[in-house]
Amino acid sequence: MNTERLAATLAEQVDPQRITQLTLDMVRIPSPPGEERAVSELYADVLRDAGLEVELDYEFPSSPSVVAWLRGSGRGPTLQLDGHTDTVDLPGPEPRFENGFIHGRGSEDMKASLAAMAEAARIVRAAGVQLKGDLLLTAHGRHESATNETLISLIEKGVHGDAVIVTELGGKDLPVTGMGLAFWELRIAGDDEGIHETVAKAGAPHAVMAGYRAVQLLQEKAAELADIRHLYLGAESIFIGRFQGGDYFNRMPASCVIAGTRRFGPGCSLDAIREEFERLAARVKMESGANVEVWLDGIEGYSVDENERLAKALRRSHQQVTGKELPLAGTRAAANVPHFVHLAHVPALYYGASYLTAHSELERVELAQVVRAAKVYIHAILAYLGVAE
Repeated sequence: MNTERLAATLAEQVDPQRITQLTLDMVRIPSPPGEERAVSELYADVLRDAGLEVELDYEFPSSPSVVAWLRGSGRGPTLQLDGHTDTVDLPGPEPRFENGFIHGRGSEDMKASLAAMAEAARIVRAAGVQLKGDLLLTAHGRHESATNETLISLIEKGVHGDAVIVTELGGKDLPVTGMGLAFWELRIAGDDEGIHETVAKAGAPHAVMAGYRAVQLLQEKAAELADIRHLYLGAESIFIGRFQGGDYFNRMPASCVIAGTRRFGPGCSLDAIREEFERLAARVKMESGANVEVWLDGIEGYSVDENERLAKALRRSHQQVTGKELPLAGTRAAANVPHFVHLAHVPALYYGASYLTAHSELERVELAQVVRAAKVYIHAILAYLGVAE
């Protein structure tokens, strides 16, 4: 059997109208982190109607995870397509289809990709194709809160594939490596009484000035990091996104909070980054007398062998659908591939529709790109899992 010819035939059955309708149906259901139940139950019903074996994991009742199987012959690996059901908790544009684009909060990030996953699985199932291996579709919430406890729980339960396509980010390249991302805060405490500046003791800890010193040290560290570069990724970085301190113009500031991100290369751990910030905090405390606490969380970087079977299948599938090469790349975005690489210990790669307006007030996704993604998923499913004779 010519698998590529079969995949091309099935890919022609992708229905743009069905993708548009499902995406809009999901976009019209608000699903901020922790409130994804309604959209997850809708998605589960759609996959059941498509003929998949579907379960809802209600460990987190307001954020159930969808787990759907298209069973193969048992003579091959399991390929997983994964996406998240939640959106950022911000207003978005009115859900609608207009001039080739699907608009609405969550359209690009990432309900259209969930629709593409469902479309690919529906077509393979409807065609009666007997795959050698199993196809697993998962959709989970609590991603945009950066906690990802629903996905982590699934992985800990053994619900994952032998290889994973995370259907996020764009399809213009194939990131085989990604930066780690740490979210950090320096919480600085000065004079707890917040007394008037004229009666403060000379040399008393000044939280804002301690914060200023912390910023100086962070800038020095950022300059050092600019020389640490990684293939496909560029330089490591520190970004300061928030500086808050004090509450009145003539009171000694009792506190100061500085927060931002630290992007770091594969091979470096969150523990090492935490130690880096602890050293900086200790220096600020020694110099200023203020108390400095560090809060830090995040996700580590990853690398996948560019010759990994899944990478080859995706690159070949993309070429078959678009007629263009899919170049290797890296990504500074942090989504769910590292969870599969580090927790499930399986290869995982991003391949989605697009990622140009995610989180923006004008979020939208081009339907043509969602159709392209669905077609590539069909090719990749057949190429990776194989077709039973």
